[in-house]
Amino acid sequence: MLKHTIIILGVLIFFIFGSVRSNAGELTFKFSSPSFSGVGQSSHYLTIENIEHTRQAAIDAKRKADADKVISDAKNTAVAKFKANIEARFYTALAKQITDNVFGTDGLQQDSGTFTSPVGGEIVTWTTPGQTGNVVVTVTETDGTVTTFTMPKEDNS
Repeated sequence: MLKHTIIILGVLIFFIFGSVRSNAGELTFKFSSPSFSGVGQSSHYLTIENIEHTRQAAIDAKRKADADKVISDAKNTAVAKFKANIEARFYTALAKQITDNVFGTDGLQQDSGTFTSPVGGEIVTWTTPGQTGNVVVTVTETDGTVTTFTMPKEDNS
């Protein structure tokens, strides 16, 4: 009985493995990387370039955002706000003083004058050229930039 079982098992194994067909072809090797195979190489390089560009743009944007935040934080301190407020009031008072000098009454009128700002060092000069009916205000900044305003001089009263 054991002999018959072995024979039947052998026949079954033969039919199982003997009936399987194998279709084999030629084995070829191909690189999957476009850098080695050359297939799709230019688009591969463009993709890499775009990834690098996008990554660098994100880094640059982060740096700029961080720098802008530092500047914004510096402007939002109590001292910076106080300084900006005091400068605004100072320049308002200066503008009133120049206006009073140009359009002054009762002999207080001045046809020209110069003022140097103690805050930033800017020089403000005003003149009323004769017979033109204008007032010329010139602001010279510390970096040498000159801004000139010409306004009609009218009686302020």
